[in-house]
Amino acid sequence: MDDLPIGLLEGLHYLYPSFSFTYFTIATAVSVCTLETLKAAIEPKNKRVPRTTILYLMLFVAGIYLAELVTVVIRSLVANSWLGREDVIVGWLSCFMVYGVQSASLAKTDHPVWYPLYGSWILGIACEGMLATLYLRRSDNFFSGLPVIVHFCLSTLRACVLLLLVIAYFVRQDRADGTPSSDEERQSLLNGNGSAQPTESLGNGSDVTGQTKNPGYGSTEATREAAKKRSNELPYERREREGRERREKRLREDGNWFTYVRKFFILWPHIWPVGNYWLQFRAVLVVICLLIQNALNLLIPRQMGIIMDILSGAREGNAWIQVMIFAVLKFLASDSGIDYVRQRIYFPLENYSRDALVTAAYRHILSLSADFHDSQSTSDTILAVRGGETISSMVDKLAFSAFPRVVDLVIAIIYLSMKFGPYEGFITISTAICYLHVATVLVGGMKEARRDQVTSYYDKNGLLQAGIEGWHTVTAFNQIGYEDNRHTNAVRVYTAKAKVLYFKWFSIHALQSCVLLSGLLAGSFLAVARIQNGMATPGDFAMLLAYWSQLTGPLMFFSSLGKQVSNDLIHAERLLDMMYKHPTVMNKKGARPLNFTRGAVEFEDVFFSYDKRKDIIHNLTFTVPGGQSVAFVGATGAGKSTIIKLLARLYDVKSGSIRVDGQDIRDVDLSSLRDRIGIVPQAPVLFNDTILNNIRYARITASDEEVFDACRAAWIHDKILSFSDGYETRVGERGVKLSGGELQRVAIARAMLKSPDLVILDEATSSVDTDTEHKIQKSLAQLCDGRTTFVVAHRLSTIMNADRIIVIGDGTILESGDHETLIRSGGKYANLWSKQVFLKPKKKGKGVSESTTPSTLINDLEPETAEAELVKIHTDSSSTEDGQDGVGEDGQAVESKKASKRRIEIESRRSRVYASIPAKARDFDVTSWPWKGGRR
Repeated sequence: MDDLPIGLLEGLHYLYPSFSFTYFTIATAVSVCTLETLKAAIEPKNKRVPRTTILYLMLFVAGIYLAELVTVVIRSLVANSWLGREDVIVGWLSCFMVYGVQSASLAKTDHPVWYPLYGSWILGIACEGMLATLYLRRSDNFFSGLPVIVHFCLSTLRACVLLLLVIAYFVRQDRADGTPSSDEERQSLLNGNGSAQPTESLGNGSDVTGQTKNPGYGSTEATREAAKKRSNELPYERREREGRERREKRLREDGNWFTYVRKFFILWPHIWPVGNYWLQFRAVLVVICLLIQNALNLLIPRQMGIIMDILSGAREGNAWIQVMIFAVLKFLASDSGIDYVRQRIYFPLENYSRDALVTAAYRHILSLSADFHDSQSTSDTILAVRGGETISSMVDKLAFSAFPRVVDLVIAIIYLSMKFGPYEGFITISTAICYLHVATVLVGGMKEARRDQVTSYYDKNGLLQAGIEGWHTVTAFNQIGYEDNRHTNAVRVYTAKAKVLYFKWFSIHALQSCVLLSGLLAGSFLAVARIQNGMATPGDFAMLLAYWSQLTGPLMFFSSLGKQVSNDLIHAERLLDMMYKHPTVMNKKGARPLNFTRGAVEFEDVFFSYDKRKDIIHNLTFTVPGGQSVAFVGATGAGKSTIIKLLARLYDVKSGSIRVDGQDIRDVDLSSLRDRIGIVPQAPVLFNDTILNNIRYARITASDEEVFDACRAAWIHDKILSFSDGYETRVGERGVKLSGGELQRVAIARAMLKSPDLVILDEATSSVDTDTEHKIQKSLAQLCDGRTTFVVAHRLSTIMNADRIIVIGDGTILESGDHETLIRSGGKYANLWSKQVFLKPKKKGKGVSESTTPSTLINDLEPETAEAELVKIHTDSSSTEDGQDGVGEDGQAVESKKASKRRIEIESRRSRVYASIPAKARDFDVTSWPWKGGRR
């Protein structure tokens, strides 16, 4: 029917591929955002759907469109003129591209999400049916006679194949959903020894006897290979893998990308300047600048075309004026024009986002409790903080880089289609799709080559560093040649791996360039043809060449955008996880400052555990009157340091209470509590700053003279003055430039400068020599005088004068009392004390009497104190022995007690000899004396 509007057929040729591609793109995006793609890969369903058959049928549909084009080419060759109508050819080419993209998408996954595909098939059936009907009703030159029959048959064939695709999917899907699986399908794939499971198996994990099989079930070569690959991971690979796993886990918990992304809105106040209208106005100006740059990207090629037309005579006008306009446009588009203005406007906004995220992350980390800091590595925490910079960079990419480039591509497609017709629009779109597909598929395939190159790089540098650091060892064992060969081989391996990687990279870039060149050539041929037909001017051709060169930038940007955003999300995930953590120790609502009077501390029925499974502290009850000192002793891991952490409220008790002057520390302001506490830790940590600033850190407002007085009291003032820069000496990272004893004395000076009301000494003199320890003990006595003091010590000589000594074992109190009481009780403390007063004799050899077996005095006691303590032990031992005489002990026990008595007498005599030795010589082992073993 000639009266049928031709526009209906033309419109259908354009709309059919557009609708099909749009639906497929949106449906695929929805499947990704709702995690359908991820779920299909992890828990594949629809296993009965014949994916390979469907793939071949889709390729067959695409081939039919190619056959249509072949018929038009043949007819044009016969007629010696091009007979193809623009809407028909563009429609067929577009449909060929759409089904090609769908086929490529189906081919690269074994477990696809099907509704984006079968939805486009159903849409194709409807459109092909309409096209077939319209072909029969048209009677123009293109659709008349034999051609209309051919096109009708091919369109009908496509509709039938698409219908077959829908039937193939839904029929097999119904069988997969409705047919019960057999017993054989429910059986384990592997038996206990890893071989195929026999058909007699009763179920998953059991044999015919009903017994559970080998726990090695499911152990496959792939699993072992994955474990091996993990063990060989580099640090950055491990972090990336863990980041991906965290993201996938969070996505599965959230259910979709929308919920996942919504969680990032906790960071929105730090990204967007909420309440700062001046910065918001700057953001609007930045957007305006970007839109102006988009317009310039179009106007500059167009102006070049105008100049070319004027010079060629195709257009009238003043060439000089047009050149001046061109110069102005180029200036505005240069780094000195709009881009300079945009950067000046955007700089405060960019800094706000980056700085606000980093400072908020750091502030949040400092507010978290000890359970977070004790369980996180410093490197991971720093990476989480840097995630703020990553988020700022990602927002910048998406908002101020990706969005303008999308606008550029859309404008280019529309303008070129209007200028050169639909053919040029199709060429631009297909070039962009092919370029991005090549970048996505091929660059993704370089992952293994990239990993090998990075691994060999680390191996090469590791050998280089090890050889230089271990030069003395290499030289001592005369292995210079061996190390040289190892490093040379590592360099060769790295070069080989880098060669593979870079050659692949060069090949991909070459292929991408070929895609862009093919698009440019196709567009150029089209432009030349239109110029020859009088449908375009030479200036249009110049405009096309200039405009096309501007399109390569956005395509290259989008080819790597996905990977960049994915990596940014992995880093941002660390920050998000951290920002959602809350401190477990915090002030109660309405908490009041600590009302400190005397400093009486009371632990009442305290229970505590780190992991809420095993109690580290249980049923701990004791009281420390104000101004007194209490010392905790016990084996490593008994819970001594945990008690100190609970007192400082680094952790909260599981049950029970800790009170200071009758106030539960959970009810008082945390800052006011810690202001009253001074801690001398076993392993002090200093900042990479001067000694003066490190000590002043205890009280920021302290004067220099107050710092000097604290250092004098800690017996380190003269030592500091002996340094080249004195108090201005920088101590290095964590104080590495100071010795262990110097570090501890600096920590003691800190505590003295703070002048706290509650003093905690955690092995405060563990790293100092004996003479310095005795001096520091006097200073500590001044520090602790009149203050409630808690001491953790392994060297019992430092706690002899404590008002109370508590022996801790397995998180509870074993013994309690002062030194004299605990020695007389002969319990755990007395046993520890006797070991530190003298060591047990070495095992007797043949012909060596026990009385002549040497022992070693511990030189952390004053000689007079050591002798007195030995006499105490001797007296207690003698009285105990006398009290047990005649109780019926056997001869061996009596002899053992006599031997112990003789040993104590010997140590007492040696202690008197030790007292006569000069102080500087007292650190020598007794066994090294010339008269050891009774020889003089």
